[in-house]
Amino acid sequence: MTFKAPARGVDRIFIHCSASDRAEHDDISVMRDWHVNGRNWSEVGYHFFIKKNGTVQNGRLLEHIPAAQAGHNTGTIAICLHGLAAEHFTKAQYESLIGLCSEIDAAYGGMVTFHGHREVSAKACPVFPYRKVLGLDAHGSPTFAPTVSPSTSESANTPPTRPRPTEPLLRLMARGPSVLRLQTMLNRTGRMVAEDGIFGQNALAAVQAFQRSQDLKADGIVGSRTWAALRTVAGA
Repeated sequence: MTFKAPARGVDRIFIHCSASDRAEHDDISVMRDWHVNGRNWSEVGYHFFIKKNGTVQNGRLLEHIPAAQAGHNTGTIAICLHGLAAEHFTKAQYESLIGLCSEIDAAYGGMVTFHGHREVSAKACPVFPYRKVLGLDAHGSPTFAPTVSPSTSESANTPPTRPRPTEPLLRLMARGPSVLRLQTMLNRTGRMVAEDGIFGQNALAAVQAFQRSQDLKADGIVGSRTWAALRTVAGA
């Protein structure tokens, strides 16, 4: 593809992952459905979506500010790669990400920086080692000595904080023992999800469905009220 810079000012590029490895979710149309019909947004939040096979799909118009990094959307472009588990991102995706970011960097004469969503959020997104993939320095400037070998060796590939032992606030992209407990409790309520300790899109949908069944705010965030309802219904 050939990137053309929008008229609006841009100084940062943010990298995301979709929080799903399911093949049927590997398309910008699914992201659009989640955002437009699931969240009542006007359009999909990301400008670009990179499929497992490396195809780069266009999302929100570049002239429009993204809806991707709460509180940090102005002056940015948002790129999302399909995936949840770090080991399942592909070489083709990395190659396409490098190519797209190289075009963006060239279009702005090296005056933009590249960042992961995790840098401005408590989420562990993106879960793959984006700094290594893009060859970024500590400030987000690309050295463009990147790697396209999928790897989980980068220390930033782990969540920024360790899960607390008892019922912490959980949301999309959380992981660890508390997420596994959540998944077990959801399964006891009849909402079947994989018990893998990763709070992905399937777990999010199950949480929202459970919240609706209990007349709770269906925001997919597991706080004290949702935990209490789960304990009651699941008998845990």
